[in-house]
Amino acid sequence: MTFYVWCKNEECRVPTFRCLLCRENCYPGRRAEGDFDEAFRMLLDSGKYKERYVMKRKENIAPKDQLTLWQKETEAQAPEGGGEEQEAQRESLQNLFLLEEGRLKPFQKEQFTRSTLYQTVESFSVECRLVRPEDPGNLMFEGKKPSRKTLPIVISRSGDPVLLESWESLEGDPRILSDAAEVIGVTPVKQVFVLRRKEE
Repeated sequence: MTFYVWCKNEECRVPTFRCLLCRENCYPGRRAEGDFDEAFRMLLDSGKYKERYVMKRKENIAPKDQLTLWQKETEAQAPEGGGEEQEAQRESLQNLFLLEEGRLKPFQKEQFTRSTLYQTVESFSVECRLVRPEDPGNLMFEGKKPSRKTLPIVISRSGDPVLLESWESLEGDPRILSDAAEVIGVTPVKQVFVLRRKEE
């Protein structure tokens, strides 16, 4: 059975498979909810198309699903004023977290840990497109590519993170992105204490 969707470009109803082949991505919410899954699977089974995952660099590097609430609490507790130094410290803490029990946990300055901390330095949205089998590559980046000094963490649609060894691991097996909501690039860091001599 053929399903139809309203095309915002042609201003008419078109078969769902045409919407899947279009790169405009007018209905990201419906795609995420699985409304197009049947048409998507039919196109793959036809053998005329293959999957290509496209990663787009995002301006806001904070993982939205798991850190938003913590960020709001941090902003509410932050004192007014304080200058550029406090602002820089607040932004640094917002992008710092622990990876424990399979979840990302925001790290606050009052805490202490011997575990490795991860600082988010870049973030990418993930989109799956259908291309011809002869088209090279199953993974491509739009915009600046990720830094090889960072490690990728794949965030699934259910919010579960998967830490990979390197970006090469992701490029070697892009099907890891089949259930991804976003991918963040992190730098491993550790907590240290600095003692400063007080001037009398």
